[in-house]
Amino acid sequence: MAHGRRKPILFLVAVLVSITAGAFLVMSPHDEGVDNSKNPTQKTTSDMGESTGSSGSSDVSGRIVSIDFDKPGYNAGDTINVELKFKNTGVVPITQEEVIIRAYCERLDSTLGRLALRTMTEDQRTSTTRRTYSVNVNPGEIGTLAASFRTEREIEGVSLAGDYEVTVILKGNGITLEVRKLELRLN
Repeated sequence: MAHGRRKPILFLVAVLVSITAGAFLVMSPHDEGVDNSKNPTQKTTSDMGESTGSSGSSDVSGRIVSIDFDKPGYNAGDTINVELKFKNTGVVPITQEEVIIRAYCERLDSTLGRLALRTMTEDQRTSTTRRTYSVNVNPGEIGTLAASFRTEREIEGVSLAGDYEVTVILKGNGITLEVRKLELRLN
């Protein structure tokens, strides 16, 4: 009986990670009311196995100015509004942006969720989503990419509250501009 329940729980966790990763990239209208002081923990890193726009002879370069959330914390089931601002530090316009999100489920609060996570490999706990945008950002200007999504409260009776590591990779005109890691907590 326990083995029969294991398969739906693994599916549940896979769906959770997919929802978390994909949700960051759903386009929404620009939200001027975002409070920049309320953000989950952010870390900047440049070593993610991606080529960056700041090295080499490329005329395309840029950096993430901010990733702003509409409030400091969220409950599973909440709608999250997020805005990514980036600056074109290169000498040519950035006309095509790509945002790659890697969401890794570190820990779930529920006992059943934690048991399911123990049986999963790192790859199974990670989901990657890519979205493209066409925002024209001239050299020296700041561009904005906005997203809004609703998190799931639970799947098949298992709460999705827990800790997630989200890696955001910003590309402009095919060149990696910056990589940023965020710690996201759903209560």
